[in-house]
Amino acid sequence: MIAFFLILPCFSQNGFFDNYVYQSWNAFGTLSGTTANDIYQTNDGYINIGTYEGLVRFDGVAFTSINRSLDSDYSIVSVRVIIQDSRGDIWLGSNDEGLQKISKSGNKLYTLADGLPNNSIRALCEDKSGNIWIGTAGGVVYLTPDGKLLSPQFAPGTTASGVIASHIFCDNVGRIWLTISNENGFFLFTNGVFRPLLEFEKFGRYFATAIFQDKDNVFWIGLGDKGICRMENGVATNITTNTFLDNIPTCAILQDKNGDIWFGTEKGIAVYSKGEFIEYKGSAELIGSNINRIIQDREDNIWFATDRNGIGKMTHGKFKLSRLGITVNAIDETPDGKVWAGTDSGVFCYVDDELETNELTEYTKGLRVRHVQALEDGKLLISCYTKPGQILYDGKTKTIKNWSTDNGLVGDKVRVAVQTAKDEYYVGTTTGLSIIHADGTINNIRQAEGLETEYVMAIYKDTHGVVWVGTDGGGIFLLKDEEVFSHITSAYGIAGNVIFKINQDKDNNYWICTGSGVTRILDFDSTKNTRFNAISLNSENGLGTNSVFQILFDANGDAWITNNHGIASIAKNELEAFVEEKTKAVNTKYYSKNDGLDSDGPTSTARSIIDSKGRLWFTMVDGIAIYDPLRTNEANVTPLIQIESILVDNVEYKATDDMFVLKPGTKRIDIKFTGLSFDAPERIMFSHMLTNFDVGFSTPDMNRVVSYTNITPGKHSFEVYAINAAGIQSDNDEVMFLWQKPYLYQRAGFWVVLIIVLVGSAFGYFRHREKKIKEENIRLESLVKLRTADLEKEKIKSDNLLRSILPDKIADKLKETTGNKSFGEYFENVTLLFSDIVGFTTISSGHTAKEIVHALNQLFTLFDERAKSMGVEKIKTIGDAYMAACGVPEANERHAEIMIEFAMGMYKDLAKYNETADIKFNIRIGLNNGPVTAGVIGTHKFIYDVWGDTVNVASRMESAANPGAIRITENLKEELKGTRFKFTEPIECKIKGKGMMKTFEVIQDMPETTETPEKQEEKTNENA
Repeated sequence: MIAFFLILPCFSQNGFFDNYVYQSWNAFGTLSGTTANDIYQTNDGYINIGTYEGLVRFDGVAFTSINRSLDSDYSIVSVRVIIQDSRGDIWLGSNDEGLQKISKSGNKLYTLADGLPNNSIRALCEDKSGNIWIGTAGGVVYLTPDGKLLSPQFAPGTTASGVIASHIFCDNVGRIWLTISNENGFFLFTNGVFRPLLEFEKFGRYFATAIFQDKDNVFWIGLGDKGICRMENGVATNITTNTFLDNIPTCAILQDKNGDIWFGTEKGIAVYSKGEFIEYKGSAELIGSNINRIIQDREDNIWFATDRNGIGKMTHGKFKLSRLGITVNAIDETPDGKVWAGTDSGVFCYVDDELETNELTEYTKGLRVRHVQALEDGKLLISCYTKPGQILYDGKTKTIKNWSTDNGLVGDKVRVAVQTAKDEYYVGTTTGLSIIHADGTINNIRQAEGLETEYVMAIYKDTHGVVWVGTDGGGIFLLKDEEVFSHITSAYGIAGNVIFKINQDKDNNYWICTGSGVTRILDFDSTKNTRFNAISLNSENGLGTNSVFQILFDANGDAWITNNHGIASIAKNELEAFVEEKTKAVNTKYYSKNDGLDSDGPTSTARSIIDSKGRLWFTMVDGIAIYDPLRTNEANVTPLIQIESILVDNVEYKATDDMFVLKPGTKRIDIKFTGLSFDAPERIMFSHMLTNFDVGFSTPDMNRVVSYTNITPGKHSFEVYAINAAGIQSDNDEVMFLWQKPYLYQRAGFWVVLIIVLVGSAFGYFRHREKKIKEENIRLESLVKLRTADLEKEKIKSDNLLRSILPDKIADKLKETTGNKSFGEYFENVTLLFSDIVGFTTISSGHTAKEIVHALNQLFTLFDERAKSMGVEKIKTIGDAYMAACGVPEANERHAEIMIEFAMGMYKDLAKYNETADIKFNIRIGLNNGPVTAGVIGTHKFIYDVWGDTVNVASRMESAANPGAIRITENLKEELKGTRFKFTEPIECKIKGKGMMKTFEVIQDMPETTETPEKQEEKTNENA
């Protein structure tokens, strides 16, 4: 009783998602990263995934990552959005590097320099005219087919610049819709202008997060946390779904080919189907995920790109699984179309796949039912493993009758029962066989009556009127007129003696399922004790296992097998070829979770059926699995085939349409290919042939690489085709053309030419030998001298270049160092200087880049010359900032005094510069002293740099300094005690990362500022 009520809700959950199987891939499944920004299926069949690590192409089995560091054809690292246009070109929007076009006519990168408003691409769309609309983090533009980037206008009162586009959508009539991240940011492009949608003002403040138009021309718009809006004929209505769609922002919308609308939100997915909104509550990887994109591939699979859980795929499962939580032992269908399931907790009845409660289901609650047999008159035989033993149910009269040991039955543990004549039943138990007669009498058959093994597992009445009784370990006993007259065991040709099921096919051939394989016996006169023709199939013949629980034949003649590995099928032609001994093995197709069979498998003694609609009902340890061949066949799509690369003597090349030329002497080539079918891609098989080398196409297998060695010289074509899991072959073979060039000696006429050449060579050889040797010696001597001079020049040039970017001491050290050239040194006391041009951004905005660079070069050259003359080490320039130090790379006791003098000299250089400069500058300078670490970092582009808190504080002093002033720390002032330098009174200021610090400004011979000390201190604190 308790078990029944616990599982009852499972029957009623015949929801939308019951027909789907979910599979996901993330960083742990070899996808690069856990965030998938976008997902798109291109015309070649690949699933393309945009990630922060680049473009990832997926064939269902392997991921291939592509970015500029892995492939020179690509100019970007990250991919945020993907589309393929009507011309077949692929467009990749990067996170911060612009827009990459991938085309057979040539790749191109579009950036700010080409007219993009921003290099961060957020949305892409192609309109009906072939324009590519580009939404960025700084505005929207579109690229015309002839390559012009144009900026669309925005209506008065709205702004076009600086907007962050989130979605661009082209509707069925070619209009462009735009959503941006701003509040109420929803626009329609009409008459050449983006105009806000006034219809949505009635919703107050909202954020448009997604837009889609369905097949009925109805628009679905995500309004952020205000839910979903439906717009038809220009009227927008905020709808109530009674799901999380009402308050969770929708990020992606898709209508599939069946007309169902999918919504991807920040917390999972929901579907609108047949007027009902349904939340997905299945896989933990998808529940709660932020869905960036939803697509449907060419095989109708639904794909998701998520923020934290990689990508996911929902596939229509071949099997519809009803999870009951209990073992189902037998299924049968009565003539009225009802399906009855015997379980470990009673009998369940399905009417049109829905659960029905009736007299029998109530009567058998809690009973362990081992067998259900439907009779032609509509009655049911129910075999129970405890009293009441054997049940007979009459659905017409609503009556239930039973037999047990109390009525003379041989045992109460009933395994199976069949009807052999009107009102006559054979009942098999664990302790013998009982025959119930129409008059109510019972004849029990046990060992004494010839049933040597009393544990009955199967009973079958054949077309000759003979009853076959299969036992647990004792083989099969044949009965005629209620007497055992024959005994069949493995000694007579059947696979084993543990008999699970016995039945006949349409040709009346017998199929015996045993613990050691399945045996086919040709139809014979079973009424006579004669020999028969038997052939067995087991693990040695491709079955994958020995124990076969049951075999069924569908309308196509294909065989379906339940065994301890699960459910499998064998094609009719495969099985026929085997039993006719034309082949030695069969190809057995096993079904898995990817097919919707997410179950622990069938039970050994369970009975499955094919119903009146041709559907297969399989009994499972945890429920029922239903397979509909008609629905599955409708979904089959021809696979695509792609040759990906060729490996020539361990060097890999991309596959192209051009003739691939192999150099003479090529030892080995490996050709890699793949099949594009995402319905069980791991089961795709391939057949291939190399013309003028292979005799014919190879036997199909799952290998995706084929190797050839010592290819004969000449032109070849490599052809390959794919066969998907449904047995459908690709329409066209994929072809690669190869030309194995011969050695000279392999060419026609080589020996004739060789003889002529040898004769001619011999004639002149001795005459010119001495002359040639002398000329060669002279040439080599000249060449050596020339090369020696060139090497010396390059050495001097390299040495000068190294010393121009590194101190001499460091340059010498690097030249002496082998291997890793990075190193560091600790200096106890060094003075650091930072300077910065005041208001540089404002100044530079009014001049060209060339003018600014020229001005900075003039000023910094003066600083460099002074640094060199004073023994100051220039560290680097960072934009308009100048950094220098004294005390590195060699210690200097006067480092503090030198740096103050250098700082004052910088102002003199500045004054000198400003006398004639077109762009006049002012600077401020900050200094600090203390310990630092200095050294070289990098392996290719060397740089000498310093690190430490002293550096950071020096930088903060520059930020705190007033224009035209030199700001130092208290520590440096103490270092300068006793020198000629004078300082202002202490200036307290807040320094980032340090809090309040006491600082000083150096008194120098410069014009005094007109600002008050209070104003100076206020500005100092602001700068800090």
